[in-house]
Amino acid sequence: MRKFVVHIVIFLLIILALATLVDILVSQGLRHTPKNHLETMNMVMNDSPKYDVLILGNSRSANGYDPYILDSILGCNSYNLSTSGKSFRISNLRYQAYRRNNPAPKMLIVNIDHIELSEGTLGFENYMFYPYITDSLVKPILTMNNFDWLDQHIPMYRYRGDYKYICLGLCELLNIYHLKGKGYKGYTPNPNNSWNGNNMHAEIRNKPHQLNVGLDSAVLEIADSFMEQVKKEGVQVVMVYSPLYYLVQENLSSKYDTLKCTYEALSLKYDVPILDYQSLPINHDSTYFADGNHLNQAGAELFTTLLAKDIDSLHLFNHKILLNHSCKEQIHE
Repeated sequence: MRKFVVHIVIFLLIILALATLVDILVSQGLRHTPKNHLETMNMVMNDSPKYDVLILGNSRSANGYDPYILDSILGCNSYNLSTSGKSFRISNLRYQAYRRNNPAPKMLIVNIDHIELSEGTLGFENYMFYPYITDSLVKPILTMNNFDWLDQHIPMYRYRGDYKYICLGLCELLNIYHLKGKGYKGYTPNPNNSWNGNNMHAEIRNKPHQLNVGLDSAVLEIADSFMEQVKKEGVQVVMVYSPLYYLVQENLSSKYDTLKCTYEALSLKYDVPILDYQSLPINHDSTYFADGNHLNQAGAELFTTLLAKDIDSLHLFNHKILLNHSCKEQIHE
């Protein structure tokens, strides 16, 4: 019996050693792939290039802010750090990871809306964390993103069911296959599709959860600490309400007014300007949207051009002149 137990223990140790080795190899390979959300995550977690302007936000900003337009108008080098389905908690993580390897940027464009200060969509696109499960910045957010004890401590367990990432990691590491990045600098444009807004009323009626307004106290605390940090770093911050289809705006819960007051309080506390684009004519034109919440590529190009010109005309980037809070009402007069 004792011999049998010894054999079982040795067998389990061999399995554990092999799993640990494969985990290291797969994770190392994934750190070099531009697959979807891994591209930006790899950029900030490893030795990334230096950028003058960084964009932070959720999928609405990932789809809505074109870095190349910002670069061409402002004469800067920008990158879109936004991530889909996550709250400002992940925006902060990505910024802190970027700062471990780089000096502070000159400017941060922070998208603000009805979901940015919510807890976010837990479990969405979690593969971006796979290669960084032991990183000190990632570890605090694992449990809340549905990584249990086994995911965090048993080699390869978190990869269960995601065999494509195991294959991708090994292929990248062994130079068998390498994905090419799309070269959009973190921007993920939506195609100019044929959405015409006709189904918006049905969406509002059948999926009211999509109109939820989120204000999580823990995320707000992170945003407040973040604003304090970047102010000390001398970074010019601009908070932006990007375009939102008018029917979505009209059907957001009354909590949106409270949330706007929260953003206003942050703006006043840290002397950060707010640029509001939710009353533009394009908010009534479905041809600029992929759906009620997200701009398509045409809408993103138009909006980013307006934003860049406003930043330029207000001397926010080149001359570090902070807007008086009341200026936000004058921008599009």
